[in-house]
Amino acid sequence: MFDMLDSLLAPFARLMVARGIPFPDLAERLKAHYVEAAQTLSEGKVTDSKLSVMTGLQRRDVARLRDFTPKPQRLNHLSRLVALWQTEAAYLSNGQPRILPKNGAAPSFEDLARFVRRDVHPRTMLDALEAAGTVRVHAETGAVELIEASFQPATGSDDQIAYLVANVGDHLDAATDNVTTNPAPHFERAVHYTGLSADDLAKLQSMHHTAQMKLFRDLSSRAAEMKKTTNPDHPHRFRAGAYFYHPKGDQE
Repeated sequence: MFDMLDSLLAPFARLMVARGIPFPDLAERLKAHYVEAAQTLSEGKVTDSKLSVMTGLQRRDVARLRDFTPKPQRLNHLSRLVALWQTEAAYLSNGQPRILPKNGAAPSFEDLARFVRRDVHPRTMLDALEAAGTVRVHAETGAVELIEASFQPATGSDDQIAYLVANVGDHLDAATDNVTTNPAPHFERAVHYTGLSADDLAKLQSMHHTAQMKLFRDLSSRAAEMKKTTNPDHPHRFRAGAYFYHPKGDQE
């Protein structure tokens, strides 16, 4: 079993070391998740002894960690701003995101930023989006143009780690459901080939990027329309993702 898990554990360990997280701290956090998982999967009366047997942890650890509750992931405000810019009618022209004046009444970047977060200054959001290459500020007019369909946080930033955690976490949740539930409840597919050239990979990656970005725009637009006519108290959410991966050595 552990041999099969190496391809999951190796990149995770690399991320932890890169972020400077000591193994004892990770192990303590993992204990809490083991106890939480055992409580979720346990049938009948749930006792410390039962959870100890299921997890292999000592009963004193189980008793100490039984009340652990993971904090929900907060939606990244810059990602939400970019999504609203592409779906709200006031910020669209012929179905495409408007070039917005930097300040002033709606539709403006300032108004959109304040709608998303009132506790963060619009200039701070603009600087972050410009630094990430998500928007362009026109030097002559100061107008703000959306040039990327999604916000990609700066490399190594906390925002990027939160983005990784949300995407990989939901993917792993879906994959785990698929291998523990019959029939598998989630769509999960991948295409993989070997024996290709670097030029082949570049063409296929471009094809994948174009097709996926169109699908994501369509999904985002449709979901935004649905939210306008749906009870806001409905509890359901979804995440649809895609990736194109080739090992570093394959670029050469």
